Amino acid sequence: MPRLELIVNPCAGRGKAARLAPLAVARLRERGVECEARYTRGPGDATRLVAEALRGGAGCVAVAGGDGTVNEAVNGYVGVATGAQAIGFIPLGTGNDFAKMLGTGEDWRAACDRIAEGRRRRVDAGRCNGRCFANGIGAGFDAQVALEANGMSWLRGNAVYGTALARTLLLRHRTPLARIEHDGGVIEGRITLVAIANGSTYGGAFRIAPAADVADGMLELVVADALSRSGILGLVPHVMRGSHVGRKGVTVLRTCRVVMETDAPLAVHADGEIIGNAVTRIDVELLSGALLVAA
Repeated sequence: MPRLELIVNPCAGRGKAARLAPLAVARLRERGVECEARYTRGPGDATRLVAEALRGGAGCVAVAGGDGTVNEAVNGYVGVATGAQAIGFIPLGTGNDFAKMLGTGEDWRAACDRIAEGRRRRVDAGRCNGRCFANGIGAGFDAQVALEANGMSWLRGNAVYGTALARTLLLRHRTPLARIEHDGGVIEGRITLVAIANGSTYGGAFRIAPAADVADGMLELVVADALSRSGILGLVPHVMRGSHVGRKGVTVLRTCRVVMETDAPLAVHADGEIIGNAVTRIDVELLSGALLVAA
């Protein structure tokens, strides 16, 4: 197998990646993979290290971390990788949604085994306002919840999401007027949230686009019309089950391009990472088959 470089975010999973990365290296070596680990030191490092490894001739770059690490890694891969250079994902983060979309779930051992077996397949990615993403984009309510949650380092687990949800409902409830262009036409009206999904699930438990497939050459556009605070609370359980599709006030359609403009600034996330907290225009495009994944 070609040389593999492993990029580890030691902070992922609240230290889980730092603890388990040596075991992942050992497992890969036991299966005959020449492997060295390099550790990130801060934001943006995974992007830089992935690009350096590819330019240095690595046949495969694997990243160990969660969805935030995946997002950085994809931005170091797209436009740099050539030919048969592949990227692999070892799920060692708090959220591992993209790994789930690839079929390994949260089993880091299974991910290592697939990488060692030399499995390769093409999957899609996307680009939003110049930044690549693997799993999806969110604008509006869910991104604002993520923004609130990022500032709550004193809380852990479900308490973070619950508190961030409450703060967003009480202090940041917005329903801006939006104009959304997609392949099939235009949607205009007031919105609560917009998601452009490559994978079916994000945020760990939210089946935002149940029919989405990372390898089908399409994105799923999900639009929730303007909702009251009680309406949002009523919608959340449906999104967790995927039963919001077909409900009144929720539009789901397939497209390769989305351009949205709003009359008020919104928070926007890519793979759960905030890429803007006051955005009035997003331009999203599908990057069909952009990732050659070891999975």
